[in-house]
Amino acid sequence: MGFGQRSLLAREYELPKRPIFHLDGWSIIQGTDVAAYVSSSVTDGVMYGTNGCIGTRHHCESETAVVRTSVYMNGVYHSAPVNTYIDSEAFLEEVQLGATVCEVILDCIIDGESGTLRSSPVRRLDMRDATYSSSCSGVISGDGGLMFEAYYRRVVSLNDLNLWSAEVVYSNFSLNPLATELAVDSSNTFGYSAGYSGKDDCNSELQAYSVEFMATLVVCLDEWDLVRGDSMDEVLLRSLSSSVTVSTVTQTSCLVETSDSEYKIIPEHEIQRKAGDMYASSHEYPTSLVDPTNENESDCSAMPGLPWCGEIPAVRRVCLRKRFVYTVTSDSIPQKVTLSFHARHRNGGAVSRIFPSLSDTVTKQRALLEEFWSTLYIDMQQQDEMSPNRLRLALLFNSFRLFCVSRNLQCGLPRAGCSATRESLQYDLQQYIYHGIYYTLTSPGSALALLRSLYAMLPHARKNAHRLSLEHGAVFPRNTIAGDECRRHCNLSNTGLHLNAEIGRLINMFFSAVGTIESNDRLMLLELMLETARVWPQVGEWIENDGAFRLENIAGPDEYNADASGNFYIYLSAKLHLRSALNLYEQQRPVIGEDGVSALLKKIGMRHEELEAFETISNRIVVRRDDHLGVYMVHDHFDTLREWRDERPKHPFSMNYHPLAIYRHKVVDIPEVLLAMLLYPEEFEEKDFLRNLAYYAPICAFDSPESLGIVAAVDFRAHRQFARGMPFLRSLISLDLDNVIYTAGEGLNFGAMSSAWMAIVIGIGGVKITSRNLHLDPCFPVGLNVVTFTLRWRGATLCTTINKDSITYSLVSGESIRFVHADKYRIHLHDGHRNCAARQRVTIPQSVSCGHREFDGAVFLCESLFDNSVKMNFFSWYRILESLYENHRALHMRDIPALTAEEFIRKVIYQAEHCGIAFSGVHNVLLDRGIDLDLGSPDDAEIVETRYGLANAKVAEMEDTVSSTTPRVTPAFQALLRDLAESDISLAIVSYSRSLKTLMRYNQDSAAYFHACIDGEEAYERNIKSRPHLDIFVRAVEKIHVDPARCIVFSSHLDKNFIASELAQFRMVFDVEDLFVTEVMGKTAGDYPVHKAEQGDGGRPLVLRLARERIPTTIDALEDILCDPVTFAGASSRADEGVFAKEI
Repeated sequence: MGFGQRSLLAREYELPKRPIFHLDGWSIIQGTDVAAYVSSSVTDGVMYGTNGCIGTRHHCESETAVVRTSVYMNGVYHSAPVNTYIDSEAFLEEVQLGATVCEVILDCIIDGESGTLRSSPVRRLDMRDATYSSSCSGVISGDGGLMFEAYYRRVVSLNDLNLWSAEVVYSNFSLNPLATELAVDSSNTFGYSAGYSGKDDCNSELQAYSVEFMATLVVCLDEWDLVRGDSMDEVLLRSLSSSVTVSTVTQTSCLVETSDSEYKIIPEHEIQRKAGDMYASSHEYPTSLVDPTNENESDCSAMPGLPWCGEIPAVRRVCLRKRFVYTVTSDSIPQKVTLSFHARHRNGGAVSRIFPSLSDTVTKQRALLEEFWSTLYIDMQQQDEMSPNRLRLALLFNSFRLFCVSRNLQCGLPRAGCSATRESLQYDLQQYIYHGIYYTLTSPGSALALLRSLYAMLPHARKNAHRLSLEHGAVFPRNTIAGDECRRHCNLSNTGLHLNAEIGRLINMFFSAVGTIESNDRLMLLELMLETARVWPQVGEWIENDGAFRLENIAGPDEYNADASGNFYIYLSAKLHLRSALNLYEQQRPVIGEDGVSALLKKIGMRHEELEAFETISNRIVVRRDDHLGVYMVHDHFDTLREWRDERPKHPFSMNYHPLAIYRHKVVDIPEVLLAMLLYPEEFEEKDFLRNLAYYAPICAFDSPESLGIVAAVDFRAHRQFARGMPFLRSLISLDLDNVIYTAGEGLNFGAMSSAWMAIVIGIGGVKITSRNLHLDPCFPVGLNVVTFTLRWRGATLCTTINKDSITYSLVSGESIRFVHADKYRIHLHDGHRNCAARQRVTIPQSVSCGHREFDGAVFLCESLFDNSVKMNFFSWYRILESLYENHRALHMRDIPALTAEEFIRKVIYQAEHCGIAFSGVHNVLLDRGIDLDLGSPDDAEIVETRYGLANAKVAEMEDTVSSTTPRVTPAFQALLRDLAESDISLAIVSYSRSLKTLMRYNQDSAAYFHACIDGEEAYERNIKSRPHLDIFVRAVEKIHVDPARCIVFSSHLDKNFIASELAQFRMVFDVEDLFVTEVMGKTAGDYPVHKAEQGDGGRPLVLRLARERIPTTIDALEDILCDPVTFAGASSRADEGVFAKEI
């Protein structure tokens, strides 16, 4: 892809070169090559299990065979007091923090010690049945005398929301007598090994090990009151701070299978109460130890998932344990031992004691997920994707996770989806707009459940409104678990009133997208709509002079602009919210009936006069646009703020700078104007997308990952095939799988998952929902191979597939679907609607170039854009080779001549490569000096004496040179690039060097023009042949979706070895003068090939020499050259006093 639109203010979301996880069929596995340096918390979070009610997070062990799992529950929390020092209702008295219900440990103790792992376990998550498994190929005793394998499997039921099960299968037991004999003979004071039986004779027949298979349930007594817990079979917990109760019922068994029988071991029960415990998580500590309002990023105690900075106090814990003891001897070696554990947890109420087998649970889930995957699919393939299926894996994983949590949406969706505790178990209602759009268009039933969770929160929202001195209505909290706000706010401005409008937008979309809605649900949604809308008249005021209704000092979702008047997002969303509420009321009156509507109005205390005022106020809310800039301002005074001109900022802003410092600068986190354009596209023109994107993308900090999706989606809508939003979208899609911003300890980011889907479907798919119709207007950004997604609309499922040639719509399920393509073509797909012939698929060709312009694309060799890049390359190689020569001079006591400029040009620049990149030129230089180095690999360190080792050292040297000299693109090329981009010409940049991105980093203005790039790293990975082959240019043309015959190429050093037939596939190839070569070698005659077929046409050239002083600066000048290349070539030839073309 291109370089994206990174700015000085933007937070880095760079994807690692190697993915952490891989797709194996429908399973996610951790890559073995990254396991050594990737934190186990990343894998723990990705591989966790949930059904939206229970979350089980396995804690990776790489040394022992212990299996430890933390259990979280949706809606289960502790209350933490807040020290406000002032007695005021404006301050919170306490906040709700998600609780860890318990920890479950399954272990195998061999003679008092946990079994040791010989290698790291292989961990796998199957997205077909939601099972997690971990396979350990070798578990050994302390003395090495006993060895076996362990296979762990865990599943959280998607049907029974209180249930989860796990089992460990120990198999392939073997005894190693030699290990025991060695242990006995070693220098042990007492002469015994860990597995010694205690008898004088230590031969293999008497070798014995006491193996304890244990299941332990651990509860923190600093947070929980153990109301009932005589054994781990039944436990009742009550929170010491919130009085929330959790009932837990477990069933544990240990089945031994031998060659001729199988039997269950009778367990031994044990209860231990202690301060501190060997199984305690280093990052989980009592709520009382942490200030819940501390948002300082540098304070580890405020960051869930990070180690406690100071001394960890002793934590009181109770361990409820079952031991299954078995003695392994040569006469009683089992074939298999299965330790099974089943548990049910419930927040209040009785719990069933009947447990299905783990296999039965898995079978039911496989059927459920097969149905899910049959109607939901999303895929996106990039052309420069080095790791196969990297994006597909991330998209499937996100869809899988969003499905799992959807099983319990009626209780709300925690921020991290039950993958972590504390703040991560709170509901972030600001993310609900992304969740609501996702579920409305993929699973309407889940969207309704999400709206029901908001309705269940309505009594608390009414209380919140009363606390704000509002007479009626509802104000929803931003962060909550039980319905009370868990974020500080001192006034009306930052209470999150924009959530009301977003809830109204979701209700409006739901009525449009769903065909059949039950009467009770209609009443519920209408009540929710009216209660959220009636807040706006109370928080605004009339301006008598101009009759406008103002909503002053009310903040939108962007916290970096939270204290200013005239917020654009608030004005627009409130205006449309009031209008939609009145329209919905009028639409539902005949459907629900007058009696039902009257009863509802009476229930909420609303009069008809209040409803009629909705229209008046909506019409008098004025949304202003800056006429001078043609953009919508975040708030009334945004254009008067200072630009951020200090050093590169620290992220996130909110944890590194005082709020007043942020408010004084022109910076945004969530770009509210762009978000409004995505939510209410019918209110804007196409030019609004272009202008506002150009204004807000450079000043976006991207501290909230969702902002990546917003900017990417608007970019796709504004620039279509020329969009540069893919780097943003890639980072957002893989945010959790690749731990892009190192937040694995805080759990998964479900807001990022939903917003990434929205960016694809609304941005690339061009999906737009009106009151009556579904609209699609897909685009196909450069750098993609294919985009596929499904969505639900009024009982039918539509699959959209986009590639460079066509757009295909397919009816996957349902009888009929109607939609509008490109805002003008109405399409009806059906399976035989009213005796008509079935029409379940339609393919629409992509619009192609009209052919009236001279060319559609251009590819630039990076080195041709700079006056001195080849010279910098020479000096970088010179210094690296001199370091090598110095070593060889001292070692072999002989003279080794230094690299000369003429030699570098002749042997390195003009060296022909007949395969991939092999540094043959440098190799020949070394051979001339009696030094023969192997090629090596790209991973060779700079000090390794291989050609790749030297090349890596040269890349580092080049980076130092570039950073000190900051070379700039030639002004003529800068002007040409700008004009080509403004004329909608697809542009790509290529280089055989890995310094391409370094050079472009110091030329951001030029880098923004390119839609695709290929550097030396990608050339190596894809085995792209080096010069004189043109493979790198052909590959670049494919990336920008242009026919080579309609593409021009700007390169250098084309006067030797190139083949006419390869050059002829392009519209024209320019050989840009290299000033360094001219300085060293002088101006030489061009020796370029021509086609034999074109000799009759006066020898029309395939290559034109382009002197630096003759570089065209406009597309008009370039087209003039293409129209009459012979004249231009002749002029160039006379200027160089040479011959311009030669047949080969």
